[in-house]
Amino acid sequence: MTFPRQTDSLVAAAPREVIITPEPRDVSAVGFVNVLLRYRTFIIIMTLAFGFYAGYKSVTSSKRYTTYASFMPKGARGSGQLGGIAAQFGINISGGDASNSPQLYTDLLETRTILLPVAMKTYRGQTKTGGVVEGNLIKVFNVQGRRNVQEQRVVQALRGAIKGTVIAKTGVIEMSVSSGTPELSYQIATNVLAQLNEYNLSTRQASAAAEREFVERQVTEKRAELQQAETQLSNFLQSNRQYRTSPQLYLEYSRLQRLVDMRQALLSRMYEAFENARIEEVRNLPVINIIEAPQLPIGPDARGGVRRTGIGLLTGFTLAVLLAFVRDRFVRSRATGSEEVIEYAALKREAIGDLTHPWRPITRAFSARRSK
Repeated sequence: MTFPRQTDSLVAAAPREVIITPEPRDVSAVGFVNVLLRYRTFIIIMTLAFGFYAGYKSVTSSKRYTTYASFMPKGARGSGQLGGIAAQFGINISGGDASNSPQLYTDLLETRTILLPVAMKTYRGQTKTGGVVEGNLIKVFNVQGRRNVQEQRVVQALRGAIKGTVIAKTGVIEMSVSSGTPELSYQIATNVLAQLNEYNLSTRQASAAAEREFVERQVTEKRAELQQAETQLSNFLQSNRQYRTSPQLYLEYSRLQRLVDMRQALLSRMYEAFENARIEEVRNLPVINIIEAPQLPIGPDARGGVRRTGIGLLTGFTLAVLLAFVRDRFVRSRATGSEEVIEYAALKREAIGDLTHPWRPITRAFSARRSK
C-alpha cells in the first residue's frame, strides 16, 4: 500500500506565482511632470551644459567687421536702330536687358571671374599678432597650398564673406562684406564695386565692337548694292530719254527710283548705327550707380551671445527631456520583465560578442549560406 508523500501535497497546495504585466498607459500630464521631477538633476545639468557651451562659443568667436554698400546698374543701351536694321537681315541682336539685370550682379558676386581679380589686388591688413601685412588676399589670409589650391581657397573665402541681395521693388543691389578687420572689409567692398564696373564695362565694349564689325560689313555690302541700283537707273535713263511718254517705261523708272531711294535710306541708317557702335566701343563711363558707398565699420558685429545661449539652453533641455523619457520607459519595461527587454539583453550580449570577436559575423554568414 502506497501513501502519498507530504511534500507532494504541499507542492500541490502551494499557490503559483503569477506575473502580471501592466498594460501600457498613455502618458498623462502628471506622468510627464513626474518624469521631469524624477530626472531633474540630469535635465538641469544637461540644459546648463548646452547653454554654457553655446555662450562660450559665442564669446570666444573671432570678431567680425561688416561694411555695407548698395548700387544699381545704369540703363543699358537698347538695340534701337541697330536691332531694327539687323532684324531686316534675319539677324537677332539682343539689347542690354540681360546685362542690366540686378540678379546678374548678385550672381556675379559669387563667380570666380569677379572674385579672383578682387583677391589678387593689393591689400593692407593686420595679422593676429598685431603686425601689418601687405599683399593680395592669399598673403593676407595666409592661404597655404599650391597656386591653384590657393586661388580656389581664397575664392571660397570671399564667397563666404560677400553677400548680395536684390530689393525687388526698386532693383537696388545691397552688398555686405565681412572680415576680421574693418580696414580689410572696406578695401574688399571697394574693390568688388570697381571690379563689377570694370567687368561690365569691358563686356559692353566687347559687345559694341562685335556690333561695329557687323554693321561695318553691312555698310560695305549696302554701299555696293546702292551703287548697283544707281547704275541700273543711270543706264535706263540713258537708253530711254522719253520714258515719260510710255506708261510701261515710266513704271520701270519708278521701280528703279524706289530701289535707289530705299537703299539710300538703308545705307544712311547703317552709317548712323555704325557711328553709334564706334562710340559705345570706346565709351568708358561707369555702368553702375553707387547709391551707398562702403564705409569703414565703426565696431565689430554683434556676436549674438544671448541668442546663442538661449538656443543652447533650449536644445539641451529638449534633448535631456527626450533622454529622460527614454530611460524612464526602459527602466519600467525592465522592471516588468517584458519580452522586449529580454530580447534587448540578448542582442546586447550578441553585439558585444561580435565586437570582441570580429570573425563571428563572418562565420555566421558563411554558415547561413551553406545551409541554403
